[in-house]
Amino acid sequence: MRSSDNKLRSTRENSAVNPVKWPRREWMAAAVSIAALGCRNETQEFTGPVAVPIRTDVPLRIVWVGESADADVLQRTWASISEQSLDVRLITPPRAVNAGASQSGMPPDELLEQAATADVLIYPLAMMGELATKKRVMPLLDDQFNALGKSEAVDAGDVFTSVDRVTVPVALRMATTFSRERIATPLGGHLPAVLLGENAFGANDGSDDDNIAIATWDDYDALVEKSEGKCCEPTAPTWAGAMYLWRLASSLSATWLFDRETLQPLFSQPDYVAVLERMQTTVKRTDEKYRDYTPNHIFQGIVEGTLRCGIGFPQGDKPSGDEVSSGAIRIVSLPGNRVSADDTLSVRLDNRRIMMDPFMMVGSLAASCRQTKNADVFIKWLSGGAGSEPLYRSIASMIDTTTAASESSSDPQEQYRGWLNKQLTSAAVVPTLQLTSASEYYDILDETVRSCVLGEVTAQAACDKITEAWSRLNRTHDLPSQQRMWRRAQAIS
Repeated sequence: MRSSDNKLRSTRENSAVNPVKWPRREWMAAAVSIAALGCRNETQEFTGPVAVPIRTDVPLRIVWVGESADADVLQRTWASISEQSLDVRLITPPRAVNAGASQSGMPPDELLEQAATADVLIYPLAMMGELATKKRVMPLLDDQFNALGKSEAVDAGDVFTSVDRVTVPVALRMATTFSRERIATPLGGHLPAVLLGENAFGANDGSDDDNIAIATWDDYDALVEKSEGKCCEPTAPTWAGAMYLWRLASSLSATWLFDRETLQPLFSQPDYVAVLERMQTTVKRTDEKYRDYTPNHIFQGIVEGTLRCGIGFPQGDKPSGDEVSSGAIRIVSLPGNRVSADDTLSVRLDNRRIMMDPFMMVGSLAASCRQTKNADVFIKWLSGGAGSEPLYRSIASMIDTTTAASESSSDPQEQYRGWLNKQLTSAAVVPTLQLTSASEYYDILDETVRSCVLGEVTAQAACDKITEAWSRLNRTHDLPSQQRMWRRAQAIS
């Protein structure tokens, strides 16, 4: 018995002297176990993490990939409901809402470096996989408790707490899951829609607009051809690549970007070439002055009446009253058809797929977080807690996806939000790029797609170039590691 006591004492002394042998997630699991089991009887029901006082004298360290003006809004809004200060560290965003010139691309190295000394990270979705793989972020606290068979307990009196995270739309929950763990909370969630202005089908042509559907990409191409050049899709720098991916997601049902086993890029396959070829044909029908438009440019142009129709969504400020067209706009989903290389189309019924924007902003707890409870409170507030409304009105990359839109509103942005909420109920979600150095993959894709749709190279040549470049990147960043990361992004392993 004495020998057993000595061993136990020795174990405790070693643990006290060197508590950092365990990784942070094991410490979190141990803390949860102690809170849940160590201080209650066998019949007591688990109610979530034990409440502890929240300190407000130590600033929360926030790494924010975004504009300084947005960070100022964040600081002011948080200060209005909390005494805790924020230490916001800015990283230049890879894409501006109304960019008309090339942006800098995703900042993987700077973000990884800053993440090592942060509490909360706000960053583009495409960086999530690399941050998780390199252990710069941890799963959301709710996910850690759920992993132990517990349910989240939300204090109804906590003004910081957002709606229960179960109400986050299923598409966004899937997009922010990596290797079956919720890594991030979504702050954005825009999806492209076909937007039809009052003269989308031409004025006084005798057609019944209400009975005309955009069921196929051929239908959309015919609409653009009829618009006299006043119909467009986002092909501005950093947007063309995403638009091609959105077209692929709505057109193909059997594959997605890579061979599942070998990670060989699939862009040279006939179906991928056919999708890009069709995109190129349609873009050429658009007036050149609209070919550098972003989704927000397009939405504003249709609302103001300068464009008849297009593919886009609203971000940023609303048009002023005298700029808004008197006619209502119609919002419909992207064509949901399967395209084949022989240029035949078969309508897809229940097989629609969506992809979230690679640059959608998400928030995560940093693995280096020194104030886990405070950071979790901040992320919950950021994702829709009481008092966060100014963020969603002022920061273009954010949109409220957890509350119902007004069905009676004539506001085009509110109408879009109502449409979006329905789309986000879909579980047919394909992952965006979740690979080491995803920015390199995306930059090549975006630049090559732009060079094609603007008429400089053929679709076949562009797709071959993407395939070759992505294959080189796979080898450069260790093919087996990239294979594992891609499988984890699809919850395969």
